[in-house]
Amino acid sequence: MSQSSSHALSAPARYKMSRRQFLLATVGMGAVAGLSTLGGCVAPASPQPGGSGGTAPAAAPSKVLFWKPPHSEQETELWQPLLAEFMEEHPDVEVEHQVIPWTSVDEQFTVAFAAGQPPDVFYLPDEWYPKYVNQGQVADITDYISDWEDQYTTAGWAGVTYKGGTWGAPFLGVAQGWILNMNLFNDRGVSIPSNWEEFRSAAAALTDVSTGIYGAAPFVSGWGSWIIYVPLLATSGARVLTDDLRGVAFNNEGGIAAFRTLYEEIGWTDKSTTPLGFSDDQNNQLSLQGNVGMQWQETHRIKAVWRQQAPDLELATVPMFQLTDAGMPATWANIGFMFIAAEAKDKPGAYSLLEYLSTDKIQVEYVQKGVDLLPLKKGIEPLPDGDPIVNEIVSWLGNGWGVGSQISVRWREAIEVLKQEAEAVISGLKSAEQALEDAEANILPFLDGE
Repeated sequence: MSQSSSHALSAPARYKMSRRQFLLATVGMGAVAGLSTLGGCVAPASPQPGGSGGTAPAAAPSKVLFWKPPHSEQETELWQPLLAEFMEEHPDVEVEHQVIPWTSVDEQFTVAFAAGQPPDVFYLPDEWYPKYVNQGQVADITDYISDWEDQYTTAGWAGVTYKGGTWGAPFLGVAQGWILNMNLFNDRGVSIPSNWEEFRSAAAALTDVSTGIYGAAPFVSGWGSWIIYVPLLATSGARVLTDDLRGVAFNNEGGIAAFRTLYEEIGWTDKSTTPLGFSDDQNNQLSLQGNVGMQWQETHRIKAVWRQQAPDLELATVPMFQLTDAGMPATWANIGFMFIAAEAKDKPGAYSLLEYLSTDKIQVEYVQKGVDLLPLKKGIEPLPDGDPIVNEIVSWLGNGWGVGSQISVRWREAIEVLKQEAEAVISGLKSAEQALEDAEANILPFLDGE
């Protein structure tokens, strides 16, 4: 399918290597010879002489397994017409789409790779994929997509460049902000905060535990807790790892100030937040019922969830506020990519699907219109009817406030340690200073620069 950009992905002349040359280099001569039975890669078989004089039966479509964790509660419905269009244009390829729950991504991918039955094409964000690259599970597609670079934002392309290779096609970006329930703010006569002191005062003024109302819900109970404490650290100039990936960059004056402000003072001392033991579902339900003043949320949930399930709530948004001179206002902003498995059973079909998933059409129809997230290709215009809350959060990225993960195979191990220490602070078990000191002691032994 053609694209509106000048670098059409479907034009082999623009590749540094043709698809056939790439396959020869990656799967070997014998494997390429075996591709003669797959439609769309070689000329169809000619009628065979003799016998009944009829033609040989058409080859069955090759199957491509496509895995993607959801960015919408209607993920399957969003993809059905888009993939149907692809299969209509590629009758030799049948796509099997599976939605993989975020809570079991690591488990399901690990099992599939170990069993030699990986998805052919799959989506993963930047904090997950280095592990699978290091295990040899992701195809290095540097030569195949090298001419696509000019079509993408600098940040998008840099995020998938790792260990000298390009491992996937940039697909979408996400960003978060504090979503303010202005109905509750107005009822209590509380103003929108513009700094951490005002944020703390607002959270306290909004909280009434006796009636089940809380000033803030700053927790993610599961695997994604880093979307909160990574931008929190950035407000004081701290981050998780050093540039060489061999040390930590949070056990310092700035990091301690950040953890103390949100977790120790607002959470433990003031008790102005939802309890740590509340699940994500409980926090979300309370928020949608209007019983939470401020909740950290991703942009895709504004239209898909808040506007649908809580249409009567008036909303506003603010970022993580700058805490020290060394810091900045911050939002979590990371990037996701489409990959091909090194052991994909149908690489030609997988490459065809990757091309389609990288078109302007998918950037608009799925990324923008479908899930209210950020296209990573240049030249994709904002939607004229975009949600004002989403537009506000996205504008922060233009200010340089976006903070994401560091591309490291040890990233997720490190942030799991930080998650436990953040919980210890909010529970009153440790001070912010002690928690970050303990986190450093537990993280340093496994850092190796990878």
